[in-house]
Amino acid sequence: MLKYSRYNHLTQIPDEDAFVLVNFRTGALVRLGPLQKAVFDQATELPESAKAIEKFRRGGFLVNYDELRHMRTQAFLASGMGRALGLTICPTLSCNFACPYCFEEPRSGRMSQETQDALVEFAREEMETYGMKNLYVTWFGGEPLLCPDIIESLSERFVKLTQDLGAEYRADIITNGWFLDEKNLRMLERAKVASMQITLDGPTPETNDSSRKEKSGRSSFKRIMENLRNLRPYESQDTNNNGDDESSSNPLPSVNLRCNVNKENAPLFDELREKIEAIARETGVDINPYPAKMGADDVAAEVIERAFAPEEYAAAVPWDSQLRMRAGANCYRRVYCMAQISHSYTVDEQGGLSKCWEAVGRDAIVFGNVRDFRSWREPGAAVGAWDQYYETLFPENDQECMDCKFFPLCMGGCPHKRITNRRECMPEKTDPDGYALARYREWQKNKAQETAANANTAQ
Repeated sequence: MLKYSRYNHLTQIPDEDAFVLVNFRTGALVRLGPLQKAVFDQATELPESAKAIEKFRRGGFLVNYDELRHMRTQAFLASGMGRALGLTICPTLSCNFACPYCFEEPRSGRMSQETQDALVEFAREEMETYGMKNLYVTWFGGEPLLCPDIIESLSERFVKLTQDLGAEYRADIITNGWFLDEKNLRMLERAKVASMQITLDGPTPETNDSSRKEKSGRSSFKRIMENLRNLRPYESQDTNNNGDDESSSNPLPSVNLRCNVNKENAPLFDELREKIEAIARETGVDINPYPAKMGADDVAAEVIERAFAPEEYAAAVPWDSQLRMRAGANCYRRVYCMAQISHSYTVDEQGGLSKCWEAVGRDAIVFGNVRDFRSWREPGAAVGAWDQYYETLFPENDQECMDCKFFPLCMGGCPHKRITNRRECMPEKTDPDGYALARYREWQKNKAQETAANANTAQ
């Protein structure tokens, strides 16, 4: 028997005698005129084979099975499936910035040659044992570009490893952008780093530098903007191992420029976006600015005072801007993040293994070391720090999450925050109508662009 999906959301389109219907599990979206709305209102009374409701079934708006049970199955499948090893590697936990909202506990030192050797062997054994065909590396820190020599040396060894195993290699980097000069950009090209994440928190030195603090007192805004203006596309676009030329449709590197939005800088995001998009046009580099809610956990009081609550964030940051961050993530995500994927690890500069970026360098949450930990061996007592992340995979004991129509979009939220009793609901929950209408506007825009492209092709 057909029933309405528990993840449907219907809202009227302003100034129209029509509605937008979205499903937060499948990501499907349809516009309903008066007749279509009438059909949908009576859909469960019609035969399952009725042609009038076929599109509602295809979009998951009408179902004949237990959606929660099926999502649980998909979550556990996604957590353990795939033939890929994911490594987030911190060559150092040192940083030349002292950002007041940083969640890390910085410490001096850099990854030794012994630890690098052990890390490469760890990767080799994992990939050989499980027949993995992909290796994904994220360079993280601290500030990873404090150690460009380690990035280059390990990258060469990882590329050689994947070639030996007939596997693919891909890398990205999360950097504060201070050291992104010509020399390091060319190094990152050789290291096959396809994408970067850089952060700016405002369109001027005054609005950015208070939260993006360079330790010596110099303006991080001026330095990073200069580095962005000096970016240029990689000379060789091939970042994998098979010789394919990726330059025709997606010039590299791609840059995600994050703006940590708070009560003070939220009105300035559009100004920052316009400046960054102008630089992207000048350089020919794909730079995508997006807003992200500034974290306020275990940080200075000044940060907490400026931080948005979820409902405040939803009201202050236009959904059209927020959807830039959620591109491709408007339906069931199966797992929240890589911390819940079986063969995904964060490696600190001492070789310590953890499951989350926010756990890196925190000895209490490290469950092993690349020198001796192997997932198929009898573990040590610290393995509970590993197990706890998988216990967040499908939080059936959290009734609020189980009852929430937005659950498919967040899967219960950040595992690390759940483990540390800081679970926070996503902004979409506070304004479902605004989110649904933003999705509709995005759908309209894409449809218009597709129509224009088809018309040009026909000419």
